[in-house]
Amino acid sequence: MSTDVSRRADHTPAASCDMPDSAAGVMRRPDGSIVRPPARFQGRLGTPSFPAEPGRYRLFVSWGCSWSNRAAITRKLKGLEEAVALSYSDDDPAALRAVWEAMEPGHRAGVPTLWDTHNRVIVSNDADAISRDLAIRFDEFATREADLYPAALRAEIDEINEWLYDNIHSVIHIVGHEAREENHRALITDTMEALAALDTRLAGRRYLNGGTITESDVRLYVSLVRFEVAYPGIFESNVLYPRGYPHLWAYARALHAVPQFASTTNFEVIRRNFGTNFAFLREHQVVPAATPSRWS
Repeated sequence: MSTDVSRRADHTPAASCDMPDSAAGVMRRPDGSIVRPPARFQGRLGTPSFPAEPGRYRLFVSWGCSWSNRAAITRKLKGLEEAVALSYSDDDPAALRAVWEAMEPGHRAGVPTLWDTHNRVIVSNDADAISRDLAIRFDEFATREADLYPAALRAEIDEINEWLYDNIHSVIHIVGHEAREENHRALITDTMEALAALDTRLAGRRYLNGGTITESDVRLYVSLVRFEVAYPGIFESNVLYPRGYPHLWAYARALHAVPQFASTTNFEVIRRNFGTNFAFLREHQVVPAATPSRWS
């Protein structure tokens, strides 16, 4: 896939709703590449320090945050509801705050956060690592057969994941913070090209990497939801989605029809989350009006 939004060179910082350290404060180098600061906590499941044990871990996520939404979907697709507990910070922000205060007093509490309830430490707040480990480290306890990172496709999955990060996930936040009209238009144009490239890719295949759902589909889905219900009003990024990308729109709706995707998606909370958390981009805290859902 040749479209590369990261070619646009500027230094505008990106941010998001309760994004983990690995995604917050994303910067663009002079050459246009994206800099990702490391996560504060980088423990991995399936290691001696954090073995894959059912009932030991609690995953903190937010309905609105795309980065943590990925982990929630992965947990459901694998059938790990009994193995890994889940808490929504939207419903109980004090619990998430307490976890971070125990580790880093005064530090911003972000999601996703994976908490070791036995040793009472944060395992990780790295969205990529948490989702990957849930996908491959708990197979013994999974109640659904879902291989989201099959060995034969790992090189392809890694490549498309990186492309999605540079062209879809991160750039939309850079767009939202871009106050210069010329740069904003250029970034929107590149975003449209990226969506068009995905639309073309999906014209001949059911999912991004073939005939089964993989990690890449989970990553793209959470962004497509927000492109339709949140980004246009908040980031001024009306990029003809979904109307202008029929294959992409059909793909997104097909994923939403899967119960594990639908049950972890709350359109109203997503809209409100972005409308309030990005209020600093607008003079007034206004949550944009929405058209009736077209996802079902």
